[in-house]
Amino acid sequence: MRRIAALLALAALIACGGSDSTAPPGQQTQGRTFSGTYVLQSINGASLPYTFGNPTGDHSTVRSYSLTIGSAGSWTAATSTVSSTLGQVVDQPNGTLSGSYTYNANTKAVSFISQDLSTVLTGSVSLDFTTLTVSSSSDIYVFKQ
Repeated sequence: MRRIAALLALAALIACGGSDSTAPPGQQTQGRTFSGTYVLQSINGASLPYTFGNPTGDHSTVRSYSLTIGSAGSWTAATSTVSSTLGQVVDQPNGTLSGSYTYNANTKAVSFISQDLSTVLTGSVSLDFTTLTVSSSSDIYVFKQ
């Protein structure tokens, strides 16, 4: 469950983070606009579905995750996950999350944070804006546009 929360926090972090820019959150200072829909391709180098497990036998599986980034500093995510805690299975095929982000056009650095502050992600977008790579704790998430 912690990893699911971290994944959701990652989505949020992508939407709202720090920047060395003096522009308002989400507003870029130069260059092409950082916006559009990014689809999660891998977690820690492995393709989806990806299962986070722990020694107690509980697990969380990410089946799909898409992140839509607006040009005004906001983002939304659509997720499909299934988790098991103490033998209780919870299937959430239509999960959502939203928040804000900061983007630095000079460095291509991004930070996301969810509205409920449960998710915080930091990373960068590729020079051609096709790949978004973010991390939360020790996990690395790669999205493609």
